Amino acid sequence: MSALKLFRPQPDISPGESTDPHPVIYSISRVDDRVRLPVRAAYQQATLARARTIHANRTCPECGRTTVVPLEFTDATLSRNLMPVPGTATLAGFACHGCGAEWSL
Repeated sequence: MSALKLFRPQPDISPGESTDPHPVIYSISRVDDRVRLPVRAAYQQATLARARTIHANRTCPECGRTTVVPLEFTDATLSRNLMPVPGTATLAGFACHGCGAEWSL
Protein backbone atom coordinates (compact mmCIF):
# COMPACT_ATOMS: atom_id res chain seq x y z
CA MET A 1 0.00 0.00 0.00
CA SER A 2 1.33 3.43 -0.85
CA ALA A 3 1.51 6.21 1.70
CA LEU A 4 -0.23 9.54 1.12
CA LYS A 5 2.10 12.46 1.83
CA LEU A 6 0.79 15.94 2.48
CA PHE A 7 2.72 19.21 2.48
CA ARG A 8 1.57 22.10 4.66
CA PRO A 9 3.53 25.37 4.35
CA GLN A 10 4.04 27.59 7.38
CA PRO A 11 1.12 30.07 7.69
CA ASP A 12 3.28 33.11 8.58
CA ILE A 13 5.63 32.81 5.58
CA SER A 14 4.80 34.40 2.24
CA PRO A 15 4.61 32.06 -0.78
CA GLY A 16 7.86 33.35 -2.32
CA GLU A 17 10.21 32.91 0.64
CA SER A 18 11.26 29.72 2.41
CA THR A 19 13.13 29.49 5.70
CA ASP A 20 13.40 25.71 5.96
CA PRO A 21 15.09 23.85 3.07
CA HIS A 22 13.20 20.64 3.97
CA PRO A 23 9.40 20.92 4.12
CA VAL A 24 7.46 19.18 6.86
CA ILE A 25 5.79 16.09 5.36
CA TYR A 26 2.93 14.38 7.12
CA SER A 27 2.62 10.72 6.17
CA ILE A 28 -0.48 8.59 6.53
CA SER A 29 0.62 4.97 6.57
CA ARG A 30 -2.32 3.19 8.25
CA VAL A 31 -5.94 3.36 7.20
CA ASP A 32 -8.50 3.32 9.98
CA ASP A 33 -10.25 -0.08 10.14
CA ARG A 34 -13.62 1.49 10.89
CA VAL A 35 -13.66 3.22 7.50
CA ARG A 36 -13.24 0.03 5.45
CA LEU A 37 -16.30 -1.76 4.13
CA PRO A 38 -16.73 -5.49 4.65
CA VAL A 39 -15.23 -7.49 1.79
CA ARG A 40 -18.33 -9.62 1.19
CA ALA A 41 -21.25 -7.23 1.54
CA ALA A 42 -24.75 -8.42 0.66
CA TYR A 43 -24.80 -6.69 -2.73
CA GLN A 44 -21.47 -8.29 -3.61
CA GLN A 45 -22.85 -11.73 -2.75
CA ALA A 46 -25.91 -11.12 -4.95
CA THR A 47 -23.72 -9.94 -7.83
CA LEU A 48 -21.46 -12.97 -7.46
CA ALA A 49 -24.43 -15.36 -7.41
CA ARG A 50 -25.86 -13.71 -10.54
CA ALA A 51 -22.52 -13.99 -12.38
CA ARG A 52 -22.19 -17.66 -11.42
CA THR A 53 -25.72 -18.40 -12.64
CA ILE A 54 -25.09 -16.70 -15.99
CA HIS A 55 -21.78 -18.55 -16.35
CA ALA A 56 -23.37 -21.91 -15.55
CA ASN A 57 -26.05 -21.34 -18.24
CA ARG A 58 -23.80 -19.98 -20.97
CA THR A 59 -24.49 -22.87 -23.37
CA CYS A 60 -27.85 -24.16 -24.58
CA PRO A 61 -28.75 -27.60 -23.18
CA GLU A 62 -30.65 -28.44 -26.42
CA CYS A 63 -28.20 -27.49 -29.18
CA GLY A 64 -24.96 -26.72 -27.28
CA ARG A 65 -24.53 -23.29 -28.84
CA THR A 66 -23.30 -20.27 -26.92
CA THR A 67 -26.02 -17.94 -28.21
CA VAL A 68 -27.77 -17.86 -24.83
CA VAL A 69 -29.16 -14.62 -23.41
CA PRO A 70 -30.59 -14.13 -19.92
CA LEU A 71 -34.29 -13.36 -19.53
CA GLU A 72 -35.00 -10.78 -16.83
CA PHE A 73 -38.02 -9.38 -15.04
CA THR A 74 -38.75 -5.65 -15.37
CA ASP A 75 -37.77 -4.86 -11.78
CA ALA A 76 -34.37 -3.34 -12.55
CA THR A 77 -33.07 -0.38 -10.58
CA LEU A 78 -33.56 2.85 -12.52
CA SER A 79 -30.80 5.41 -12.93
CA ARG A 80 -31.38 9.15 -12.56
CA ASN A 81 -32.20 9.23 -16.30
CA LEU A 82 -34.91 6.59 -15.69
CA MET A 83 -32.95 3.99 -17.62
CA PRO A 84 -32.55 0.47 -16.15
CA VAL A 85 -29.15 -0.23 -14.62
CA PRO A 86 -27.65 -3.31 -16.30
CA GLY A 87 -27.37 -6.35 -14.05
CA THR A 88 -29.86 -5.21 -11.41
CA ALA A 89 -32.98 -7.00 -12.69
CA THR A 90 -34.01 -10.39 -11.35
CA LEU A 91 -33.11 -13.34 -13.58
CA ALA A 92 -36.16 -15.26 -14.81
CA GLY A 93 -34.44 -17.78 -17.08
CA PHE A 94 -32.46 -18.10 -20.28
CA ALA A 95 -33.22 -18.30 -24.00
CA CYS A 96 -31.19 -19.60 -26.94
CA HIS A 97 -31.11 -17.53 -30.11
CA GLY A 98 -29.93 -20.53 -32.11
CA CYS A 99 -32.71 -23.06 -31.55
CA GLY A 100 -35.27 -20.97 -29.64
CA ALA A 101 -35.18 -23.09 -26.49
CA GLU A 102 -36.07 -21.39 -23.19
CA TRP A 103 -35.52 -22.61 -19.63
CA SER A 104 -36.10 -21.17 -16.19
CA LEU A 105 -33.88 -21.19 -13.16
